[in-house]
Amino acid sequence: MLGGCIENSWLSAWLNTQGVDQAHIGQIFAGYGIVVAITSWLSGVCVDVFGPKKVMVTGFIVYLLASVAFLNFALPSHDFGAILVTYMLRGVGYPLVCYSFLVRLTIQLDNHQQGIGTSLFWVVYNLGFTIIGPVVAASLIPELGHINVMWAGMGVALLGVLFMLVLERNEFILKPRTTPVFNELSAGISIMYERPRIGLAVIVKTINGLGTYGFVVVLPLFLLDKHFTLEEWASIWGITFISNQVFNIIFGWMGDKIGFRRTIQIFGSILTGVATLIVYWVPMIWGHNYVAFMLAMCLWGAGLAGFVPMTPLVPMMAPDKKGAANSAVNFGSGLGNFVGPALVSVLAGFGTGVVMYTMAGLYLFSGILVQFLKVPGEK
Repeated sequence: MLGGCIENSWLSAWLNTQGVDQAHIGQIFAGYGIVVAITSWLSGVCVDVFGPKKVMVTGFIVYLLASVAFLNFALPSHDFGAILVTYMLRGVGYPLVCYSFLVRLTIQLDNHQQGIGTSLFWVVYNLGFTIIGPVVAASLIPELGHINVMWAGMGVALLGVLFMLVLERNEFILKPRTTPVFNELSAGISIMYERPRIGLAVIVKTINGLGTYGFVVVLPLFLLDKHFTLEEWASIWGITFISNQVFNIIFGWMGDKIGFRRTIQIFGSILTGVATLIVYWVPMIWGHNYVAFMLAMCLWGAGLAGFVPMTPLVPMMAPDKKGAANSAVNFGSGLGNFVGPALVSVLAGFGTGVVMYTMAGLYLFSGILVQFLKVPGEK
């Protein structure tokens, strides 16, 4: 995640300095999100059909080829279409690599280990994506430049994939297939209407990702108007997810103790919704106040961790179709990659306040939906 998404926290602002307007930036990130959503959906069932290692290698190869085209041809040409297409294809990489690993994890862990096991996965996922990645990028950009930092990221991503492939020695036994491959691949979608509660879970998981993928599009430009620097934003973004990691462990443990739904409702939906409003209010009221904004973002990061129990909860809702259920929840994770930037692209013309209030409202709405996410036999 460090190498594959090293540009996540700063690319939108950097593209703006290269003459790309906010609407086009939103479209680039939304297009990337569409591909992430599709490959996230495919990951769970693909693991059932082909095995995790083949899926991870395929994802990395596509990511590698798309990255070379993005850096060597699309960016130097300043052609919007080329930038859009190559960056979209780059989005194939991390979902197939990381979510395939996560699917394997959820299949092999016992039920009583699911909460803490998946929370540890999200800790290391976010360490690379939102903590170490932004810090490494911020330290290397002055020396290497933005483009070379992305080249360096590709090398780090290769190292991560090699670790996944070499260090994992447990045998993964493929189940005998009794249906055509297409039917198994489509199971990750069909389960959402065959079992509507899984569909609701996908909506909740999509809302979960709105801020993670929408904030990096809307907040850097908003904060520049409040006299924050990009370096300050990058450092706050990294600190936010340090808070998130601490609470990932806490809420993963709490989910095992007080129940997954209750944890998600209180600390995921409600806390994140309120914190989203605070994130907007602090710069509006106090302007360039680094500490106050950092604390607001840390509160939001803590709330975001409240959604961690979604990962073990959804497969438990369909114990006879864990692969399809995993694909569905991964589809929701990926869909946040699309919906967050798309929401910004559509609403940015009405002002940052409209974007932030809409996100807050959706987080609070997700708390209502969570009430219906029940496992078999539960009233």
